[in-house]
Amino acid sequence: MKAKHFVPVLALTVGLALGGVALPSTTAEAKIHYTKMPKSFIGTWVNLSHENYSGTRYTYRTTLKISKYNYQMKYVVNGRTISKVNWSGKKKADFYKHSDLGVKKGKHGRWRISQYGMNSIFNETYKRVKHNGKQALVSLDTYDDGSPLNIYYYKK
Repeated sequence: MKAKHFVPVLALTVGLALGGVALPSTTAEAKIHYTKMPKSFIGTWVNLSHENYSGTRYTYRTTLKISKYNYQMKYVVNGRTISKVNWSGKKKADFYKHSDLGVKKGKHGRWRISQYGMNSIFNETYKRVKHNGKQALVSLDTYDDGSPLNIYYYKK
């Protein structure tokens, strides 16, 4: 190869090699994995209960708003919001390379929904069931003594 052709060919080869090395890293960063909710859970689900305590009537309302990439739980007592969580399957958690929503499929149609990597009191195990002739999500939780505490949420 003549010297006058060697420099452009070398420059082109080096440019392609460097460009080829840089290209995969940018495409790998562009690919984002979103956490999705189970399709059968999508919608608004409500649990409403009443209790009388020392002559005072309490109304408890828990609302679950579930979309393809979001989970929102709102707990209201007598019209006052007590707690609210909102986890996104698209938003990245502060110190992690993944979303802040954790969805894990378990046995027998059960799903664990939580904040990714956190042992929070809001972490729940849900299952879609038919209860009292209506479609419902049941929260399969337990009391401190280990006895079952099943809370049914009905589609709004």
